[in-house]
Amino acid sequence: MPQILATTVNKIPCCLCGTLIVPNAANQCPSCLAQNFDLQSLLQGNDRDDPIIVYQCRQCRRFARTETHYEYCEPESPQLLSICLKHIQVLNKKGHTSNQLQVVDASWIWTEPHSMRLKLRVTVRTEIEHVTIQQRVPVVFQIHWKMCPNCNREFTNRTWHALVQLRQKRENTRKGLAALEMALGRNKEVRKNVLKIDATRQGLDFYFLTLSDAQQFAQFLQRLAPLKIKTSSKLVSTDVKNNTANMKHTLTCDMVPLCRDDLVLVHKESRSKLGGRLALVSKVASVIHLVDASPKRNCQLEVMEVTAEGYHKIGNAYTVLQTSERMIRFVVLDVELCDPSGEQALYEGPSSGVEKYALADVQLARESDLGSNDEVLSCVTHLGNLLQPGDVVWGYDLISTADNLNTTVNKASGSTSFMGATSVVGLEEVVNSNFVLQDVVLVKKISSKEQKDLTEAADAANASDMPGSSIDHDSGVETGRKKKNGSRGSKRKLRRQQKEDKKQRELEETAARMGFLDDLAEAQAQYAFGDDEEEDEEMDDEHFAQQLQNNPELAAELQAVEEELAQAYPEGKKGNADGDTNTKTGSIEDSM
Repeated sequence: MPQILATTVNKIPCCLCGTLIVPNAANQCPSCLAQNFDLQSLLQGNDRDDPIIVYQCRQCRRFARTETHYEYCEPESPQLLSICLKHIQVLNKKGHTSNQLQVVDASWIWTEPHSMRLKLRVTVRTEIEHVTIQQRVPVVFQIHWKMCPNCNREFTNRTWHALVQLRQKRENTRKGLAALEMALGRNKEVRKNVLKIDATRQGLDFYFLTLSDAQQFAQFLQRLAPLKIKTSSKLVSTDVKNNTANMKHTLTCDMVPLCRDDLVLVHKESRSKLGGRLALVSKVASVIHLVDASPKRNCQLEVMEVTAEGYHKIGNAYTVLQTSERMIRFVVLDVELCDPSGEQALYEGPSSGVEKYALADVQLARESDLGSNDEVLSCVTHLGNLLQPGDVVWGYDLISTADNLNTTVNKASGSTSFMGATSVVGLEEVVNSNFVLQDVVLVKKISSKEQKDLTEAADAANASDMPGSSIDHDSGVETGRKKKNGSRGSKRKLRRQQKEDKKQRELEETAARMGFLDDLAEAQAQYAFGDDEEEDEEMDDEHFAQQLQNNPELAAELQAVEEELAQAYPEGKKGNADGDTNTKTGSIEDSM
């Protein structure tokens, strides 16, 4: 029968308390070693009463993970738990590494939300003289206010390093910038790097932190509209010792001053298909699409594209004769296609199988002349597949504005004769010899919905001009008479203030169309979420306390449950003495 040898371990008493333990280098039990080595002072710092500083931005309420990186964290969340553990120097790589502390668990200790203090219950494990010691110690953090770099940049002057100047040199710049404003309103990623926006007389100014952000923004605009981009830089300051310089860059984006539905004169110097003729701007994208505004009956419709480089290559090759504000409404009387082999078919979309443009002879009359005279106008238009008798269309009346066209051509040409006298250049001298000026240039068809909106707007305007609505005008006259007695300086100051208020309103409307006000509202709502949650918690606590006062039976049951929990978990009772009754455990795996 084999014999079983029993191995016995010799134990020794602890040198302090006398408890039998396995021999170790210190000859002490783990309890005595834990009393001699205070891990709380090691985690808290040199002084146990001094809390660890955690910075929070007062403006955006984000917490600082590093000196330059701030994060938004919910109260007592795993993200905030990880930030607090990162601020304990002994746990970081840059802190003390001789004691090799290992975090086993970490949980929150409830504190008053407005106390600006955070408490953690951290369970750490370390090995001292070949003896493993594990302690659960509280760590206190103090929240201090410190502006994050993004918020600090908003309240500091001269923080931008790149400027994008968007300009369109024409009388009405609002229509040309409308498409860009709508595109910026739909694209949130493009406008997130804009620090500031300012309105000027002929466009907008966008400020950026870096040159790369400004170049990316300018390239986005170039895909939407024909732009000529010019980059310039200015030296602000320089450091000779470090061989560094502070530069400010300006990107000037000149938009081609042509908008949709403009009537344009293409000069002969352009050497294009529409040179010496009138053209209509049908579409504005990265290039400008022009359609022949005075086509011939037996010829094919001429269409051409103009790029930003091609426009600026020749100085005055394109002259705007009429803008969309000068369009009037016409009623179509008769439509006849110029192609005898073709049949009349309406264009209803790309899937209809009908070409959008087709030449046609159209007879029409001004909508304002209906019922007053029987004047009938005729023209050749490219909207043959879009029109039917009875339709209402927008167009330019060239008969009534013939003198205005000659004046516009004279100003655009700018030619001078001998001894500096200005030479009068008419429209006939600029266009081709075979060019025939039509009575009307049709632009687009008015849909039934648009016609209804125009009718309602006209009725509202007529209602506002009724004699009963002149009370405000009288009060305004009286106000003007009262202000007449003021000094000249006060009037000048009042006019200046009115101009500034008008500019500010226009800037706010532009920012709202581009979506910047929506981004600001979302950011404010996100930053105020934490305060609203704290208010909700306070309201819930007050409501619960009121319920306990009104229901003594519920209060007695709650007191009995607390006594049973205190007897079952004595550690919880001890923790209550330290002021840590309510705890919320965070995910240590995610935080580390």
